[in-house]
Amino acid sequence: MQHQYSEEDLKNIAKQLSHPEGEYGIETGETMNASNIGMTNAAIEALNLHDGDNILEIGHGNGGHIADLLSKAENLKYSGADISETIIAEAKRLNQDFLTNETVNFHLTNGIDLPFADNQFEKIFTVNTIYFWDRPHHYIREIVRVLKQGGKFVLCFADKTFMENLPFTKYGFTLYEIEAVIDLLKNAGFSNGTFEKKTEQIKSNAGLMVERDYYVVIAC
Repeated sequence: MQHQYSEEDLKNIAKQLSHPEGEYGIETGETMNASNIGMTNAAIEALNLHDGDNILEIGHGNGGHIADLLSKAENLKYSGADISETIIAEAKRLNQDFLTNETVNFHLTNGIDLPFADNQFEKIFTVNTIYFWDRPHHYIREIVRVLKQGGKFVLCFADKTFMENLPFTKYGFTLYEIEAVIDLLKNAGFSNGTFEKKTEQIKSNAGLMVERDYYVVIAC
């Protein structure tokens, strides 16, 4: 039988997905890593990583995927940016060896500005975070600012129709059609934006397998 959530339950789920905190935040990070791994792998593949690339991930979650990312090419450098102290602490715990050898670093951010120098990264990506951007035009301009000329930005997000069927997305989520996202990217300064629509099977909160459509958007 499917669990019946109260309105307060749904608000708490939405809050944790946007900003994981405390013990439940750690559990949320584990759940997000499992449910997002297909989209995360698709984003990493779209980056087309090369030896020596300096990579930024916005909203890295618990970082359970970082070891695999670093295996894609030689001498990669990875920076993670997140608004949650809880999730950064968990990502540091899971990637301690990479922190020690300075291959990986993590940064607490305000979700509005990126604390990095201009033209710092060859590749930037983010998965399932756009719903929570308070100032999306400004944030994408920040991404343009820290991306090197000729660099690549990959953004993954779930199809609006799929997201609308989730009971918690009416609390603090902004959902997007693909056309709106492409327009956001162009208006912020990206000269070229392409996308691919993909479908995957994921496990719902009720334990059932469902189909999720999502987009892999590549901008440069």
